[in-house]
Amino acid sequence: MKMNKAVEVTRGPLIESTHMAHIAVVNSQGELLYSYGDPERITYARSSVKPIQALQVLETKATQRYDINEREISFMCASHSGETYHVECVKEILGKADIGLDKLNCGIHVPGNSDVYKELIESNVELSQSHNNCSGKHSGMLISAKNMGEDLDTYLDINHPVQQRILDNISYVCDYDKEKIMLGIDGCGAPVHALPLERFAYGFARMADSVKLEEKGVFVDKITSSMMKYPEMVAGRNRFCTDLMRVCGDRIFGKAGAQGVYLIGDKKNKLGIAVKVEDGNGQATNCVAMEVLRQLGSITEEELKELNNFYNPKLLNARKDVIGEVRSSFKLNKLAYENNRQ
Repeated sequence: MKMNKAVEVTRGPLIESTHMAHIAVVNSQGELLYSYGDPERITYARSSVKPIQALQVLETKATQRYDINEREISFMCASHSGETYHVECVKEILGKADIGLDKLNCGIHVPGNSDVYKELIESNVELSQSHNNCSGKHSGMLISAKNMGEDLDTYLDINHPVQQRILDNISYVCDYDKEKIMLGIDGCGAPVHALPLERFAYGFARMADSVKLEEKGVFVDKITSSMMKYPEMVAGRNRFCTDLMRVCGDRIFGKAGAQGVYLIGDKKNKLGIAVKVEDGNGQATNCVAMEVLRQLGSITEEELKELNNFYNPKLLNARKDVIGEVRSSFKLNKLAYENNRQ
């Protein structure tokens, strides 16, 4: 299949490199409205489906039993930067369920935010599993297992009830046959799920229009509203997920996944957006996600300007001179759809 470049990286007058992307925009009725590249590409969601993975924590009533608040629910959806308040939140969640930090099985992960990592090094802080960017998700898995009387040592095994509940929810929310979901292992040791890109977009569209999810809708609303209310818990300072939800208020929720994946729910227009940048470049992924929101009219010019560091970042050399930029270079393909937004 012929693919067109979606992002250009310039240096001076030349385009120095390009990034290819696949995009699917789906409404809550399951209609593919816009696409680019291959919207059917089988894609590992990586961390982008953490809001769906968190669903079973609420359904098992672990949040109720252990008095988990909205800030902590948001953190269960996080790919965080390992800032002090993130690390403390791990302790808070597990402490409420009387689970030791040693039960975490996510491994130690160096914070992706270079400023945070520098601060930790300068403060002589020893990295722990609590600093792992997936420790919030793992905390949710552990408290749900504890609440259900399930084994805590094997909570990452695909046959463990926690992982089976997650698999069932991904299948249900994205309306995709459970038996067809391809499985791998994520960077944190948890199972990771691969579906067609447009199915992930449909899942987030249904989360944005939660009545479509029937009895699960109440829990989904709690998760997405918590993310938008406490966006700093989802990522951290100078991170796209956090700033996107901070700027767009209660209209947009978004979640990044490694290797160029980004999923967005547009609550106002009841749309789901799924992005996969082919080479996994994170800066290009943010640029593509922003341009999709711009083309759909889901973001205002003022919001676009406030998020310009993600939409059209300038490239600097070691002297802090501007020597190039990252910019989008695609137009969504509009399918059989009449835009009747209210």
